[in-house]
Amino acid sequence: MSTSFLFAGDDPALVKFLAIAEQKKVVERGAAGGLLDRLRGKAQRTPLLRWVRRWNEYEFADLQDFPVVELLLDKTIELERPLSRYYRVAIDVDADCPDCGEIHVHQEGPLRLASEIVVFRGDLWEPEDQIALTDNDELLVSDRLRRLWQAMAGDDAPRFMPVEGAGDGTSVWQAASQGIAHVLAPPTPLHALDSCPTCGRPLTQALTTDPHTPAFGPDCQTVHEDEALLTLDAAPLPAGDLWVGEAQAGRVRELTEVLQRFDDDPDPFYLRSAYPFWLISQRLLRLLHEHVSDGWRCRPVHRPGG
Repeated sequence: MSTSFLFAGDDPALVKFLAIAEQKKVVERGAAGGLLDRLRGKAQRTPLLRWVRRWNEYEFADLQDFPVVELLLDKTIELERPLSRYYRVAIDVDADCPDCGEIHVHQEGPLRLASEIVVFRGDLWEPEDQIALTDNDELLVSDRLRRLWQAMAGDDAPRFMPVEGAGDGTSVWQAASQGIAHVLAPPTPLHALDSCPTCGRPLTQALTTDPHTPAFGPDCQTVHEDEALLTLDAAPLPAGDLWVGEAQAGRVRELTEVLQRFDDDPDPFYLRSAYPFWLISQRLLRLLHEHVSDGWRCRPVHRPGG
């Protein structure tokens, strides 16, 4: 099982933790070698500590000079299955490449929240929650936040769609993106982790400052990664407060052999395999700062000349 530990940068326990954990190696399940090799201590051992990420916690004052910031949410709300009740999937086998293509997930109906956790991908919506993502990366807000947002934005408010199944008479709404923001990569450190062997386009990509050191696999090492921030182009964004980045991180394309399984078992394809970058205006940032005490954080987004 993997575990994440969070430390403040000046916490003396962090220094002690790294000094001990970085020296430890373990035998992975499924590692090369039989049971006797493992008992004799001869099986291949890999680092216990896989990833050390350093990032800043930005205060509201730190973000005032950025017209657009990236929104990061702490809670993931599970949708009731099957996802086919809300989404339609379009499989796009690329005409320019016989070996890869894309999966497009289109929402066609109102979402419904799970009444109990079944597949352990998220949490249940609680009455005190104000903002969260679904486990399929849709943005949810409480009725209170929706009303505050609409009063602030007026005609520039996004489209809000009612979400079913919250329970306790709680109203939950889905906020729709108001447009696409083009992510420049580079300078955004959005790297391909693996690519189609035929056309070379990324299959999996990640927002990372260290794409070269493997954190998993037989040659894995401990990765020390600094914070990676988005850069958008300088084109004006559509009116509003909520946009989504054109680029995504995760599995962005699939090989044809995977896409061909859609006819046999389409259900897994309804779950997005890459996550979007949610972007918000300075106006919405101020609203969250004043009225929503927790469950979210933001980090800067750079724009040339901005």
